Amino acid sequence: MSRREPTECADAPDGVWAHPGAPAGGAAGPRFALLGPPAGWYDGQPLDLGRRQQRAFLAMLLARPGRVLTAAALADGVFEEGALPNRPAAVLATHAYRLRKELRGHAAGHLLVTVDDGYRFDVPARAVDLGVFDLLVGQADRALAAGRPPQARDLLARALALHRGEPLAGLPGRHAAEMREHLTLRRIAALETKLGLDVELGDSPSCLVDLGRAVFAHPFQERFRALLVLGLHRAGRPDEARAVHAEARRFYHDQGLDCAELDAVLDRIRRTAPASAPAGPSGPAHRPSAVPAQSPTPAQSPPPPPSLLPAPRHLPFGIADFTGRQSAVARLTALLAPPDPTAVAVVAVNGLGGVGKSTLALHVAHALRDRFPDGQLRLDLRGTLSDPLDPAEALADLLTALGVPDRAVPTDPAERAALYRTTLAGRRVLLLLDNAADAAQVLPLLPGTRNCAVLLTSRHWLGPLPGAHHLHLDAMPPSEAVDLLAAVAGRARIAAEPRAATAIVAACGLLPLAVRVAGSRLAADPGQPLAALAASLADEGTRLAELAFDHSAVEPVLALSYARLGAAQARALRLVALPDTPELPLAAAGALLDRAPEETRELLETLVDLNLLQSPAADRYGLHDLVRAFARGRSERQDAPEALTAAFARLLDFCLASARNGEGSARHVDRAGKQLTGATTTVPGLTFRGVDEANVWMLAQSALHHAVIHRVCRDPDLPAARAADLLDTMGSSLFGRGYAGSVAELAGRLADTARGRGEHAAEALARSVRASMLWHTGRFPEARAELERALPLCRARELRPLRARALHLLGSTARLERRYEDAIVALRRAVALFHELGDEGAEGLALGELAVNQAQTGRFSQARATATRGAELTGRHSCCAEALSHFYLARVLHLGGDLGPALVEAEHARGRMRRFGQTDYHVAASVLIARVHLAAGRAGAAVRAAQETLPLARQASGTLEGHALGILGEAFAALRRTDRARSCLSEALGRFRQLGHLRDAADIERTLHGLA
Repeated sequence: MSRREPTECADAPDGVWAHPGAPAGGAAGPRFALLGPPAGWYDGQPLDLGRRQQRAFLAMLLARPGRVLTAAALADGVFEEGALPNRPAAVLATHAYRLRKELRGHAAGHLLVTVDDGYRFDVPARAVDLGVFDLLVGQADRALAAGRPPQARDLLARALALHRGEPLAGLPGRHAAEMREHLTLRRIAALETKLGLDVELGDSPSCLVDLGRAVFAHPFQERFRALLVLGLHRAGRPDEARAVHAEARRFYHDQGLDCAELDAVLDRIRRTAPASAPAGPSGPAHRPSAVPAQSPTPAQSPPPPPSLLPAPRHLPFGIADFTGRQSAVARLTALLAPPDPTAVAVVAVNGLGGVGKSTLALHVAHALRDRFPDGQLRLDLRGTLSDPLDPAEALADLLTALGVPDRAVPTDPAERAALYRTTLAGRRVLLLLDNAADAAQVLPLLPGTRNCAVLLTSRHWLGPLPGAHHLHLDAMPPSEAVDLLAAVAGRARIAAEPRAATAIVAACGLLPLAVRVAGSRLAADPGQPLAALAASLADEGTRLAELAFDHSAVEPVLALSYARLGAAQARALRLVALPDTPELPLAAAGALLDRAPEETRELLETLVDLNLLQSPAADRYGLHDLVRAFARGRSERQDAPEALTAAFARLLDFCLASARNGEGSARHVDRAGKQLTGATTTVPGLTFRGVDEANVWMLAQSALHHAVIHRVCRDPDLPAARAADLLDTMGSSLFGRGYAGSVAELAGRLADTARGRGEHAAEALARSVRASMLWHTGRFPEARAELERALPLCRARELRPLRARALHLLGSTARLERRYEDAIVALRRAVALFHELGDEGAEGLALGELAVNQAQTGRFSQARATATRGAELTGRHSCCAEALSHFYLARVLHLGGDLGPALVEAEHARGRMRRFGQTDYHVAASVLIARVHLAAGRAGAAVRAAQETLPLARQASGTLEGHALGILGEAFAALRRTDRARSCLSEALGRFRQLGHLRDAADIERTLHGLA
């Protein structure tokens, strides 16, 4: 029998494998985890498994413990396709050597055996969580066959608990990819059986919640939906069971799938309803039949309510060698989790940079996980950067983490805060807000429920924070600092030279960051005596003051570590520290360093190993604030200005090329028609597989793009035209996501910079982007002013595309200000220019806008012809312009009283806009649909359409919210539901007055007066 086959033994069900992340005393010998991020322990002590490729090598051996795998098989499974090294066997031998070296530190080097041209890992299957999962599932199958369902369910629950996330998370190679798919399917199968037993036994209080989570996570697994229908029925909730069934049928029908088991379950419920209607949740049940396997396809079912979403667990891994701070841990624990809280607990930890605030906070947060079962969130507020995280953006991040879809996050900061507190109401959630700038940044992020707690860290005393407890964290006591040094460098070495160890931590100023860096230097050089390091740290002339804390020990330690770096490592550290963004993705770092991705990864990972870089996620790199400040200081001394300009020029080139690709994927934009400044790129940039991936990337890179454009504003040798083009792609993607204000501000700064340099094209484009952002936030007079400044800059022949675009936007602005004749003049000029340029898509859009203004002035025949021509031009391209042209045509038809075709065109436009993720225009089309229904005398349909779109309108913009409320009020008035009508109209009036839209407000006032 092979070692891979789990055997049943007397002690197998109990104590077979305990996750040793927080090891119990009895966790002896080796233990390895593959059902999540790979990890390993020996006698409860964590093992350093190395980098991603080395962990993939080990994982492949652990998946077949006791079996020999040849070097050829390992190379085929470990190395990425197309990335096979020149000498794969030598690379595998290096991985084996490093793993044996780590294992020998625990007297376990014998576990990894070289056999001829292959390798074997000699551990029993029960030492790997994957083997234990197999064992428990096998025992559950036998328990079911023997008629013991309760025991089977318990075994399956224990098997499923071994999964800690995506199997083999973050590992490269074909083997890891295939194992991930296989293990995920096995988990789903076990979960289906376990939840089926929950329904059958009827005694699990969390059954329905677990089923709801399963449906949300696996929308194409029909079995989960069938079980949820049956479970709801047996819990005495037949209406909800029928609703789930109806929603599931709609979902599967939209995907072109049948739902045979769901229909069979509902039929069985109907046939047995009189006899099986339960008196409680534990009535007798029949086990539902299995559902045929179906291949998942990319789609999403509607999100479940927050109560059915998995609790967010966003704390990163804590530091395994956390040392000391017992009194601080005890105080924080008592303050954050009192037995009977009367208000939200807020505790702020302040102290010098590098004193260990974040490490302490994370350690305490992990210790309190069980006290906050509804989740733990962690957010870096970037308080030490020049642009701390805006509270509104922080609220958006927290809402997304709590399960609120991105499209449902309101634009208005006050509304975000209200939704945030509503989402947290009744939940026990711990928030770790790291690196706060000041109390004003934190106040909007505090929950309103006493069941939550907030743990803050900051370099500043957050005194104005009401009701907060404060803990000032000083440097470590000497004994704790020596313990920390021993944990990093090795206890035997510290015991051999205790005086030198004391001298080292004293020279480090007893700051944990400095002690950890010193320990890492010792660990990296096992032959170096502690006395030698102590002597090199003894010169006080090398210690620079840091934050008025006597003499800082951080810079000299970093300087000594820096001095040991190779030239490439040192340059990488300096350059990666320069962009003013918390993290840098691998591809962007490669552009900055002018290196290929794999070469960049290898280089940066060596800095991660030396604790000079952090890697919070795969292929993302950041620096501790003090390390960043140190590296920037070194860059000022060592890097020539032209070298830094060249590095940022490469980064700007990469960002612009990738953003253009993203815009093309998300909006199907024709780049030939968007050559507004003549800016070109020299690299291909990243590519994207579809709308969603492109939108996610654009949103995630917003901070980096801001940083690059700010750098262009500071460096006169960087091209403002490229920065303006990058800004333009940001504007096309971020206007509907609560970022319009920050993009408008950035555009204003870039415009002023370009004006000072005499770069008219860049200034004109930046002002155009700023006007567009102001337009989307309802600030129409400001938008008009920017466009009037931009147009005189676009007189050159090569800037005709930019001039045409500015005229188009000027016409749109005039329409919203109800200056229809002015709009027609501007739009006719825009149409003529677009036609001259041969840009059919842009010409079609300008014709659509022109047609709406013509209809507003009573020229309905002309307007219809103009809109139809616009739709014909854009219809030749599958892009956002085509959808928007049909929206314009629908508006013209509605204004002209041709309501049937108007409804058809509006519904077509709405569907296309949803596909392209154009939330604002999707809402506008929905409001128009409601108007068409009302104009046709279908007030009930108008109410339904307006009510359906109102939640999304509230999140899109105040203008759209006001129009949705207005049409809803008019529809209620038509139904003679005066109270509801007055309520909606009054709210719309308040919104328009708040925005300064006086004419819209006057229209609402007249409607309100008509109700009396």
